[in-house]
Amino acid sequence: MKLNKYILIAFVLVFASCAGPKPFVFKGLNSIKIEKASFGKNIFNAQFEYVNPNKFQLTLKNLDCDVFINDKLFTHYKLDTNFIIPANQSFNLPARMEIQLSSLVQNSVDLLFNKPMKIAVKGNATLSKGFITKNLPIDFVTEQKLNLKSIFNSSN
Repeated sequence: MKLNKYILIAFVLVFASCAGPKPFVFKGLNSIKIEKASFGKNIFNAQFEYVNPNKFQLTLKNLDCDVFINDKLFTHYKLDTNFIIPANQSFNLPARMEIQLSSLVQNSVDLLFNKPMKIAVKGNATLSKGFITKNLPIDFVTEQKLNLKSIFNSSN
């Protein structure tokens, strides 16, 4: 009888320790730099800042999302390489994004006057810890200013 009790306790402890990961907290856009500027597709490199509230390290296996600025689709963002996310820490995810000139023009007034812009990231992420893999929805919104000078100065 005591053996069954210990097995039950061990079983409960194993499942309690395998609780699903908490979603990341989106902090904003850390940096954005122009890689290629043209009248068609423009290529930007950015760093999105997040915080991992979990007490354990995770591996990001896939990220597939849309980026919106002021509620208008800005670009699509996909990351399909394994990325190690430290426990209880802030981290930056690199993003290489192709952006049409028309998307830039839609937000040009806010960029020129350095007004706060609503930045939203919506999509899905595939995370793993050991053998456990889980798909989590992403739905982050923040408001921040994008410094136009730093975007253009970094492209030289």
